[in-house]
Amino acid sequence: MIIDALKRVRLSVSEALCVCILSLLTVWMPSVNASEPLESRLAFWRAQAFKCRVPGSEITFPSRPTGNESQPCDDGDMTLFNGLLCAAGEEDGCKAVADAQDPSTGQWFRSPRIRLHGNDRGGADFSPDMALGVELYLVKTGDTERAWKWLMWLHEHVPCTFDNPFGDSCWLEGIPRFCVQKGCEIRHGDAASLALTVNYLQTNYRMQALPHGRLRGHLGSFSGYGPGIAEIDAKVNKPGYSQHLVGVTILLMRNAGLLDDRINNAAKTLSERNPKNAFFTYLSRGNIDGEALSQTLTLCPAVDRLPTPPLHQWQWERDDANEAWRNSCYWDCIFMAKLLGAY
Repeated sequence: MIIDALKRVRLSVSEALCVCILSLLTVWMPSVNASEPLESRLAFWRAQAFKCRVPGSEITFPSRPTGNESQPCDDGDMTLFNGLLCAAGEEDGCKAVADAQDPSTGQWFRSPRIRLHGNDRGGADFSPDMALGVELYLVKTGDTERAWKWLMWLHEHVPCTFDNPFGDSCWLEGIPRFCVQKGCEIRHGDAASLALTVNYLQTNYRMQALPHGRLRGHLGSFSGYGPGIAEIDAKVNKPGYSQHLVGVTILLMRNAGLLDDRINNAAKTLSERNPKNAFFTYLSRGNIDGEALSQTLTLCPAVDRLPTPPLHQWQWERDDANEAWRNSCYWDCIFMAKLLGAY
């Protein structure tokens, strides 16, 4: 077939020989190993990524730098991000989530430092977003001991909407919550994700059933609704952190073995609305076409293309137009590298 083509274009003997050699090289040349540049880039990211050292302890954990020597740790959202790192296979992330839990009470916090030294950032000690990080950790590790302590803390801290005026009992319990401050209510989507996690641990690790009460009833009411909620939220949530939370929920459902076309639809919607987001690209179609890897290498720092301080961005939770990659904290890139199979 090659010879016939050469005859048709009337190439000289030397030209024909060159074309034949190039054709053979094209056929037999080995494909480039896409993991090679990712592995070398991952080593660079690890060397640059900031870790918070908790005063008065030996605990260090992945965090973002504040640039302030008196309190260098921007760790208010790190239980979420460390849960993502853990889910991707980064052991430092798993340890950080575990260290953010009070081992005696079971209460979880935004970071190990906040657990030990209080929340100097203001606001709540925890949030529904952080709960997703915990759930990713629990599904990844199967840590039923920590899960049970946490669930019992949640069970025991359901707020009372209407107290018994004649005694110490509660006449009407409110919506369960992840922390005692305002804004921690376990909303319908949160309940669906937590119910999925509880069911996964009970099915795969024989965790015992929850005690009867408001928490158990609340989770039962929304069990199985996760895929439908994700499909809707992917369409209606604004680009940025609220869509990122949909992506996190998709990752959680898939890691828990949930198969549903609505999950795939939600992932596709996120990718279409944020075409430069490597995390959403990965959720939508993996790395089957190499696009998730290409976007990661393009948007993440390189030796000759460093981010600009402050290095406080987890870029996948930002709108494409935000150009958050310019301030990457490196851990966002480590997360993607691990998702893509780097070691």
